[in-house]
Amino acid sequence: MTRAQKIGTAFAAAGGIWLLGMLGWLPLSETVQAEVWPALPLLAVVALGAYAFINIGYNLLVFRECPEAYYELMQEIQEAKDDLRVKNVDVA
Repeated sequence: MTRAQKIGTAFAAAGGIWLLGMLGWLPLSETVQAEVWPALPLLAVVALGAYAFINIGYNLLVFRECPEAYYELMQEIQEAKDDLRVKNVDVA
């Protein structure tokens, strides 16, 4: 099973459980079913955004701890600058 299939299966299962709750087929209290349950997809999107923000921020912080990637990126930047200088573009 590929990663996309696993993610798709998880989303389908979560969506099915949410739909069962919205249709009243899960034993939920009236307050939960009317006020909390409909907001769960929004909460999931917010949680996913927070996870992505934290993950990207952390990986930016530890980027210099990957010396081979750092030196490769610096070499590519230097090559781009040299290429632009050959084309008479002013590069700082």
